[in-house]
Amino acid sequence: MGSPAAYDRTDFADHLREFRAEQSLKITDTGVGMSAEDLTDRFLVIGTPGKLLAKRAASPGASPILGEKGIGRLSMMRLGNLAVVRSTQKGSDHWSKIEFQWDKFDDTKLFLDQVEVKVEEADPAEPSKQGTEIEIKELTANWTQEKVQSFIQRYMRRLQNPFSKEKRPYPVDVVLNGKRQPIASLPQWLEQAAQFKAEIVFDPNGVEGTKQILRRSLRWRDATSPETRGWEMKELTQQLGLPAETFTRLGPFVANCLWFNRQMLSGTVEHTRTEIAEELNQWCGGFALYRDNFRVGKTGGMEDDWLEWDSGALRAKGFALNRYQTIGSVSISSTNNPRLIDSANRERLVACPEQLLLKSLLGDVVVKDLRLHINAIREAEAKIAIAEESTTESLKKSEESLKKTIRAVEEIGKELPREQRHKIIEIRDTLQSQVEYVKTIKNSLNMARETRVELLELANIGLVVEIVIHELSRLTERTGELLVDLQKTEGKGDVVQLVDNLRTQIIATNKRIRTVDAMSPSGRHKRENYDAVAQTKTIVAGFKNRFKRHDIKAEVTLDDGPADKQLNVFMVRGLIAQTLENLITNSVYWLQQGVKDGEDERRLLIEIDSKALTISVTDNGPGVDPKYAKEIFKPYYTTRRKGKGLGLYIASELVDYHGGRLYMDDHADDDGRLRTFTIELPKDES
Repeated sequence: MGSPAAYDRTDFADHLREFRAEQSLKITDTGVGMSAEDLTDRFLVIGTPGKLLAKRAASPGASPILGEKGIGRLSMMRLGNLAVVRSTQKGSDHWSKIEFQWDKFDDTKLFLDQVEVKVEEADPAEPSKQGTEIEIKELTANWTQEKVQSFIQRYMRRLQNPFSKEKRPYPVDVVLNGKRQPIASLPQWLEQAAQFKAEIVFDPNGVEGTKQILRRSLRWRDATSPETRGWEMKELTQQLGLPAETFTRLGPFVANCLWFNRQMLSGTVEHTRTEIAEELNQWCGGFALYRDNFRVGKTGGMEDDWLEWDSGALRAKGFALNRYQTIGSVSISSTNNPRLIDSANRERLVACPEQLLLKSLLGDVVVKDLRLHINAIREAEAKIAIAEESTTESLKKSEESLKKTIRAVEEIGKELPREQRHKIIEIRDTLQSQVEYVKTIKNSLNMARETRVELLELANIGLVVEIVIHELSRLTERTGELLVDLQKTEGKGDVVQLVDNLRTQIIATNKRIRTVDAMSPSGRHKRENYDAVAQTKTIVAGFKNRFKRHDIKAEVTLDDGPADKQLNVFMVRGLIAQTLENLITNSVYWLQQGVKDGEDERRLLIEIDSKALTISVTDNGPGVDPKYAKEIFKPYYTTRRKGKGLGLYIASELVDYHGGRLYMDDHADDDGRLRTFTIELPKDES
């Protein structure tokens, strides 16, 4: 007799074997079932065409018959050593069964037909009963709660098309120890987190009766309407180099997808960013194939790149179209797409001309189209980020300059005679109105963060305001220095004159700010009729004091003559104001750095051409090397000390948005430098 420890181990092993023997997997359906004859002639014969023939004989509108090769039953042996198949049909009074013991087939001394497998009559059945049961024992794996959940998460939840709008013809339940396990569907809150949702419809006979055989409809999140793109047969046959007959043989299909920018995922009241990302991980993988609403193999998962569209960007986040950021489905059917055939292991489709066309339509045509959309949005987002950053920085500097200016004005006021101090109050009130204006722009920025054009306009206004207020600050600072000098010489009369000059210039700079405000995001984006010549002259007049300080001679002409006539235009009023303000400020800076060789006078010419509908700004400053004529319009490109490199970029973006164009004239001066900027105004299409 063995030791107690040995006995305990033996006893435990026996109990474990008994426990494993009781474990089972049971697969049950309520289909039409099989008779004893069906079990003998069809179930026990590998590769029978029964289902294929039944599919062809099915009446229109009937539930689709799945499978066609007659080999799926062999998967039983991978799950466990013992299997019992029971089936009955409506009207039968009994069940028929087959028992399999798969390890008998491992005997190398026996031929296949020497292993006895027979159909037997089993338990009585109710005549109304129909269906099939397969019970598998001596399992090859331990189906714990965790394994069952993993099976549901990785396979069952994606078994049927998550985008299907129809009621699922084959509802599936998973039961563990008598308790039904939940199978999650694609949650609506995850759909709402997607950057866009797209539907692709292919019909070789024409989508919805049109000449288009492929149509893509895409709706960005929060968009009020979808963006559509269509392709006709001629366009696709030329692009893909395939005959029209192949398109016809492929048959119609529908694809859907959700695209997520993982870098832009944001939490909601109900779900955190982490929860959204984790749920996305369960569904992502690109386009999954669904035949008759059931998934083909593991297509559409991270393990299967059947469309071959990742090519190095598998785990890229942000503005990248890859399987890691996409949930999609391609819905085909046995009826509509008979030439698309599953491989023997049902992991993917068999290669054929129609399968290659399907891959080309989705992997080349549609994916490239979607990537173009994403790239366009990426560029727009980058521009919005630049505009927002620029505006925020400009407003911060403006606030600091204004605080400094107001303090300087208070100090200057102390030196004025009592009867003259009302002038300081007027100056302070003007400055305070500018403080309030900066606050208005900040509020507008908060409300305009989702609108590219408003952000560009605010950025441009912000730059102008920053420049003007900086000039104001320097002017006030200089006035303070002059007052100190006057105190030493006791020139009290000159103090009044200095303050009067400061007051005049502050009022002038305030007018400049108000002029450029004509296009601020306050509901004034409507086009209107106005005189472009008068507006241009008003803008140039706002620089009068700066021109005087820096000895710049400025002139405005119309059609090479005096600007004494009207030029009525129909456009957004502030377009000229904002762009000219930027260009003139730019010219003033460079004219201070030097003038063209052989000249000693600083000149600025603004030419209006009523026929070409252009406004050109030319100065005789240092000029621009022709090789940088396009570079200067790119964000952050600057050769100015402490320059941002955003003024020309933002101005050109604004003009472009409103249908115009801002560029550097490519006609070089005799020294090979470019010195003329041209604003091509939008044409009146009213």
